Amino acid sequence: MSTQTSPSPSSLNPEKADLVRAELDLIIRSQGFQRSDRHARFLRFVCEETLNGQSSQLNEYLIAHRVFDRGADYSPGEDSVVRRQAYTLRQKLQEYYSAEGKADPIRIELPVGRYVPTFEFRAELPQLPDTTDAVLTVPAPPSAVAEPRAKNRYLRWGALASAAAGLVALGWFAGAQRQRPAAADPVFRRVWGPLLSASEGSVICFSNALTAGIRRTDEPFPEETLTRGILLKEEEAKHIRSQFHLPEGGFFYINPSLAHAKMGEAMGTVPLTTMFARAGVPVRATQSRYLNWQDFRRQNLILLGHDEANQWLDPILSKLPLRQARTTSEKPRRIIITDPKAGERAEYYPDYSKGQNPPAEDYALISFLSSIDGSHGLALVNGVNTEGTMMALEYLTDPGSLRSLEASLKKLDANHSGPWHFQLILHSELRDGVPAGIEMMALRLVP
Repeated sequence: MSTQTSPSPSSLNPEKADLVRAELDLIIRSQGFQRSDRHARFLRFVCEETLNGQSSQLNEYLIAHRVFDRGADYSPGEDSVVRRQAYTLRQKLQEYYSAEGKADPIRIELPVGRYVPTFEFRAELPQLPDTTDAVLTVPAPPSAVAEPRAKNRYLRWGALASAAAGLVALGWFAGAQRQRPAAADPVFRRVWGPLLSASEGSVICFSNALTAGIRRTDEPFPEETLTRGILLKEEEAKHIRSQFHLPEGGFFYINPSLAHAKMGEAMGTVPLTTMFARAGVPVRATQSRYLNWQDFRRQNLILLGHDEANQWLDPILSKLPLRQARTTSEKPRRIIITDPKAGERAEYYPDYSKGQNPPAEDYALISFLSSIDGSHGLALVNGVNTEGTMMALEYLTDPGSLRSLEASLKKLDANHSGPWHFQLILHSELRDGVPAGIEMMALRLVP
């Protein structure tokens, strides 16, 4: 079965455009989108604009005005509604294609950092017969004892065929349903390698950052209370109030912890686990403090976080060309390149003068390596900050991004075979912690 992604959706012939619109209707009528009118409006708007040849005009301002009813005073720097909703829309599309739409022969995607959708055709369309008397052959409906879900699928494709202006395509759709595997898009397996194909599945390892929770009380705790934490002094309490815009008064206690999850890691694992589910690969989770070196010999691992929160990263990265460096008195934690090429910097870290909480930009280091025993996969996905880890996971679970990455890898080694082992640095501007466009800063093949 061949797969085609239209490089110029606005140039689709009328028949294919009708098929895309029919697919769009199916998505919007799906269970997930029926409960979210805003995302349905968003998706329909960008698809129709693209099909009508207006994709060059799609930008944050236009979507804010036309979809989210923002006025002339709208400012993307102060209102991140479009970026936030685009992030959620991508997740909803992934969820749809992992369940209700997993057998759809057309796939609509919203690439990371863009507002122009892509339309992927899972099989070649047949040539239309040159006659107005062509007969549309419809397969017999499923038996009365068939599962309701199978009946729904039959009805959905019947509706899609009707919307395609009498195309002799229902047989194509049915064939695509039979031919298309339930696993993920092939590009996922080609890039992720053994991490996405091994029968034993993969383990996601969350970092254990040194964090502290802050508790506010109206009255002080008794001294003998074991869980009361460390009482902050009034000057320290003032700082907390100003940071969180809290009213005057109250007592603040700080409790150190090793068990808090970083928000970017938590958010980023949503599309990550969706990808594994679509591929039929089991996945488990653990914390970096629970790992030992034997784990690297007997399972596929995905290590998240940065080297100040995940102690396994520095020993693994120490002899590779792209590494992480911890915070010093002169510099924040960062990503370093031991052999920078023309156009590359030796160090990458956010410009915190643009914003700190959350940062206005972030970098991430991604490393796909062979495990110690050579038969398992090892992936390190490490943002300088937690927002960078989320950005990198979004990139690694987007088929459009992976196709671009694969093309770049092939430029470095056109004759490559087997799993890819590589490192790359990503950068993204952030709006309220949400990636607003991801770019590759450096790429290396590693042994």
